Amino acid sequence: MCSKIMIVDDEEDALKLIKTLLEKEGHDVVTAFSAPECLEKLKEDEIDLILLDILMPDTNGRDLCIKIRGKKHYPVKIAYMSVIELSEYQKKYGKEELRRLNISDYITKPFDNKDLIKRIESILS
Repeated sequence: MCSKIMIVDDEEDALKLIKTLLEKEGHDVVTAFSAPECLEKLKEDEIDLILLDILMPDTNGRDLCIKIRGKKHYPVKIAYMSVIELSEYQKKYGKEELRRLNISDYITKPFDNKDLIKRIESILS
């Protein structure tokens, strides 16, 4: 099953690595380095899953997610990727935050490549 996945991350190395891993699995991958670029590309493409970095300059991943969720016509799956531990995120925003924003998974960086693929396949199935 080929899915269209968008990776949103301001770190070029992370973006390239994840893109390569997902393309090897047969996915169509779109990348964005910023929130404005992500929002622009969402207008052009039908995306199945967004892998969204939380720590980005200008607009952080959480604020971008809120903007995407505000566009009711675009029901895309979103998984967070971050160096911030899940417990720290929940301490800052509350335990209900991920469910409220309908986040499919929270992947902590650095991640194991095989684990990342398994988790993405699970989200998409």
